[in-house]
Amino acid sequence: SCEHAYCSSCISSWLLHHHSCPEDRLPLDLSSLKPLYRYMRNDLNRLQIRCVNAEQGCGVICTLESLHTHEDDCEFAFISCSNTGCPVQVERRGLDAHLSECNFRSRGCANGCGHALLSTNQHNCVAELHTEVELLRTEMLCKVEEVRREMESRLDSQRRHMVQKESQLKNEVEELKGQLSSVICDMRALLGAERLRRQELAEAELEKRELLELLRDLQPTRSPAMQTARDQSQGGEQTSSWEVHTESARHQHREDLLHSSCSAQAAGSPPSPQLGDRVRKGSARSRTLDCIKRKNQEVTVI
Repeated sequence: SCEHAYCSSCISSWLLHHHSCPEDRLPLDLSSLKPLYRYMRNDLNRLQIRCVNAEQGCGVICTLESLHTHEDDCEFAFISCSNTGCPVQVERRGLDAHLSECNFRSRGCANGCGHALLSTNQHNCVAELHTEVELLRTEMLCKVEEVRREMESRLDSQRRHMVQKESQLKNEVEELKGQLSSVICDMRALLGAERLRRQELAEAELEKRELLELLRDLQPTRSPAMQTARDQSQGGEQTSSWEVHTESARHQHREDLLHSSCSAQAAGSPPSPQLGDRVRKGSARSRTLDCIKRKNQEVTVI
């Protein structure tokens, strides 16, 4: 209501801390502010104002009405670089010099692919990538060839080693087969000897039993007369009387075989193997019986 004129930003800042008019101290708030009257605005627009970039060297003085137009074209005004990502602010008059050396300026690919890129970026050019791929491919092929030769050399060495090992194993197997054959032959010989020994033991056992039977048959027997004579001559009279029994029919048969064998040999006819064995056994037993008889004849019974 006091109709005092103030700058809009200045009065707004004032009213943040004070609620009165700076001139007459009457109560005042933001809701009571009103735009300037037209005649007052015209008077203000005719005021001569120095450029805001005067400290940077701009000497232009113009009306308030044309001040914004001048500031938009002022050579001393600071503006941001037009390259994307560049944070530098330069005077409008030095913008062209900055753009020529700006690190964020766009440039064409040096390999001729036509791609535009920033000077600070690394461009994966298709032509360059093809070249790198070919280099990597050549290097990889060389490594693969080297590995292949190394593997072939190792395989050849392993193959030779396996052949030698196989030959050595075959020789060892043949040697073991020979040893096994020798052991089998020895075992067969031992088994044959064992069977022969058992057969001889069985024959010896049979001969033993037959000899025992012969001994039982040849044991002397005392007669009653001899017993009476012994009782009568107890004072020192000694008599000897043995009653020798004849051999059994079996022993007589063996003696007959022995005599028949001897007769056959005298006549020149060869005896059969079975008859020879039986004759040999019978002759041995006959000699044993003859020895026993002679011993019995020499014995004196008291």
